Amino acid sequence: MFDTFKRNVEIESRKRLQCNGCRRQTIHTLEAQCVGNWNEEQLYASIYGWTNFSLYRCGACDEVCFEKASYFNELYDHDSEGNQRLIPNEIQYPAPSSADFAFDTDFTPTDLNELIEEMLYALAGSKLKLATVALRMVVEFIVNDTKCAGRNLQRRIDDLHAKGHVDEVQVKLLHKIREKGNAGLTSALP
Repeated sequence: MFDTFKRNVEIESRKRLQCNGCRRQTIHTLEAQCVGNWNEEQLYASIYGWTNFSLYRCGACDEVCFEKASYFNELYDHDSEGNQRLIPNEIQYPAPSSADFAFDTDFTPTDLNELIEEMLYALAGSKLKLATVALRMVVEFIVNDTKCAGRNLQRRIDDLHAKGHVDEVQVKLLHKIREKGNAGLTSALP
């Protein structure tokens, strides 16, 4: 809960962000900003932080995006001169997409396209465990779609290789994705 929440009226700021309209990094102008502050007195220390809610407009195409940047006095780093600087946790909405992540979806199943979109959305939102599990689900979709035999994903990936759909390098990559996805899933469960 915030102790104070107010609109920042002195907003002359520009920032380089990934634009969903342009699908590239462009300079965005800060249009509006609200700041929420909180402070919690503990027995031995004061813990405080703030969150900026910012509305940015792309200078190239006028697309609007929202950014939430949270700061917490216990999360800091040091610059080259040894001064402390807080590390923000920044999340952009909608999640940034890039032309680099474009897929030719004309010949892929809609369900696979949706999985890939959700994986990229999780990745863009820095939800790495979720993105890893979603990528594993993409591999599982591929082996199911190609009707690979096996009781588990490891054997179905091996069957995908045996059928000649992937080479040695690709099968190793698919197994690595399977392992990382399994690890991400088990670490997310209680």
